[in-house]
Amino acid sequence: MTVHISTLVPERGERVATFGGSRTGKSSFQDWEMRTIQEIRPQCAQLLLDSKPRYRAETKRHPWNPKKRLNAKKLYESWASGPTVPHSVHVDIWDDHPFRGLWLPDKPGEIAIMQGETRTDHQRMLALAMTFVKAQWKDRERRMIFDETLDFYARNGYSIDGKNDALYLAARAGGERGIGTEFGAHRVFGIPHLILMQLSRVNLFHLVSDSDMKHLQSTVGIKDAESPQGDFVFRQWVKKPGGTLSEPFTGRATYPQSYLDQLSAT
Repeated sequence: MTVHISTLVPERGERVATFGGSRTGKSSFQDWEMRTIQEIRPQCAQLLLDSKPRYRAETKRHPWNPKKRLNAKKLYESWASGPTVPHSVHVDIWDDHPFRGLWLPDKPGEIAIMQGETRTDHQRMLALAMTFVKAQWKDRERRMIFDETLDFYARNGYSIDGKNDALYLAARAGGERGIGTEFGAHRVFGIPHLILMQLSRVNLFHLVSDSDMKHLQSTVGIKDAESPQGDFVFRQWVKKPGGTLSEPFTGRATYPQSYLDQLSAT
């Protein structure tokens, strides 16, 4: 039976984790979650923190008029293959007003992408994410997507910027503010327990170490002994009212060939 991804995407304000080792399909699944929410809930202001980075924005802001857009292709001329996120805009994280002209009513569904690969870049992205979380937007749904969550935490499990741990704040209080959060990671270990305990939905692809499954059991309540086996096979659990987990949905992600042709071979 074929199931459309629209039946698997999170609702407003959910805290989601998507785990999976390299080449298992984790990032592609997150990509298509963004695209699906963009289509079915276009008023949702989505902010992607791309710390690898791997995604390509379709446009960038005009330098003199931030409400206008220019083609962003030149930003990625030296990059290897990678997907271009449709109806997306690159965020200049070092601009004095990086969010000016974004998420406008006349551009419904536009996804803003912050990118950087250095620790300094990541700290700046966290500071901007904190501004995004703290902003008072009456009735406006917001959503943050962290492609590589562990880039924002040190080996000791503490945030690389303790004053701007936007991930923890959004996980703890985001539901009340209509702010959804997606935590992508190759491993479960290293993600703070308090974030894991706040999750309302988990997408699980194959993990390199099955010891991570024990960590999911102690923090989230997932009792599987092993992670899913098979190419692009995943499971999804949803937390029900009362705190118990649903029975897992098991599926295999498939994508259009036009999308697969954009992906890197490594």
